[in-house]
Amino acid sequence: MSIKIRSYTKEAGYSDDFKRICEFLIRINHDKVITPNYLWARWVWQFGPYMSMEHLSNIGVVEDNGIIVGLATYENDLGEAYFCLDEKYNYLKAQLIEYALRNLNLQGKIKITLPDGDLEYQQAAIQKGFIPTSQKSSVAIIDINAHTYTLPNGYRIMSFNDKDFDIERYYNAIWRGFDNQRQRNKIEMESMRKREGFDAPYLNSDLRILVVAPNGDYAAHCGMWYLPNSEYAYVEPVFTLPEYRKMGLGKAAVLEGINRCGKLGAKHAYVLSSQQFYYNIGFYPVQNETWWLHKNS
Repeated sequence: MSIKIRSYTKEAGYSDDFKRICEFLIRINHDKVITPNYLWARWVWQFGPYMSMEHLSNIGVVEDNGIIVGLATYENDLGEAYFCLDEKYNYLKAQLIEYALRNLNLQGKIKITLPDGDLEYQQAAIQKGFIPTSQKSSVAIIDINAHTYTLPNGYRIMSFNDKDFDIERYYNAIWRGFDNQRQRNKIEMESMRKREGFDAPYLNSDLRILVVAPNGDYAAHCGMWYLPNSEYAYVEPVFTLPEYRKMGLGKAAVLEGINRCGKLGAKHAYVLSSQQFYYNIGFYPVQNETWWLHKNS
């Protein structure tokens, strides 16, 4: 075998490296989901709007004779690291941590997230000078069947595929739905308006669910990601406008999206959350992770 860890391309956008990473994440989770904390849909969703393009070449790509078998990446920017490995290459866990320490730090500071109970990762992290913190992240799963929900009178379900979908209304809603208090500046507004559509790979607009209020507000939203011929779907993002909370609208959006994925063949759906909201509608925790901080951070 000829194994090496190389730098991801400096090229922004949906480059060949971007597509190959996506294919790698799809491949290693096809028969059994082994990285529920970092599925292909998380890579696609974060890329661009939420992920710094300035430091792409710091991301580490593990290859064996040109085939991608591992990844060390940040989600937002330097200073954090996530790891994904083909199970056949689990012996490279220490090397991934070392790569992150050298290449994904921010002014010498870095934290990494590791699955609880993975002794190989944890022992390697201790040897590299990391210590666990009280910061946790969780993945939850729901078994897909015919989930039921009700909507208040006058409310309706629509998707991005509907002919009356208004993209600017959606961007205004998602801004408020995530409790942003300030008004967006002119640069942010112009950036929003330039986004004529949604071109992310594997995006299915019929799986982007909106609950529409009687006055036309996009009161709640759930984005679902599903790849044909796979057994799992992914939930991201979910929001409800502040004035419409505690009405069951978020539940309706999520369950509608899950049901649609079920009709396409999905048997399970994952969400990166430990919120009681998800547990109340049928999700249950499947993996917990701990953030480890380097002693020099």
